[in-house]
Amino acid sequence: MAAAKRVIDFVPAKPEDTRGLRLLAWKSEAHWGYKKEFMEVFDHKFNITEQFILENPVYVCREGGSPAAFWGLRRNADQWELEYFYVAEQELGRGYGKQMWNHMTGWCKAQGILTIHFVTSHQATGFYEKMGAVQNGESKSIVDNRLVPHFVYDINSSQIFR
Repeated sequence: MAAAKRVIDFVPAKPEDTRGLRLLAWKSEAHWGYKKEFMEVFDHKFNITEQFILENPVYVCREGGSPAAFWGLRRNADQWELEYFYVAEQELGRGYGKQMWNHMTGWCKAQGILTIHFVTSHQATGFYEKMGAVQNGESKSIVDNRLVPHFVYDINSSQIFR
């Protein structure tokens, strides 16, 4: 008999989580083999801030006191954008992404959010497509101006992934 999958608990992030979340996002992004120069710009232009945590919904789960995964949304005019969706490198392949997606889409549904938009690295497109998101174009990266996939996700089509 297979062991039951552990349910991961997500809690609202606090400003004091900023440093740990920045490190998690940096390491997660660096996992894809980006050069040092890219990562420095990533950290300066894109990485999560205390102000973002104070002003937007951000949820984190912890393993052994350290952040293991987190997501963050922001409202941009009339649409919601998934700004952060990171899993610690050592937790990849353990179901965190699916459970975090379920948590994020459940939160959106409870808030009456119908659609989310986001950009991602080319390496992560397969995950988001499995979750039901649809690529609807490309956008320029704020980090280095390269074209990156732009996705849209219809919250009403969401399902629970195990």
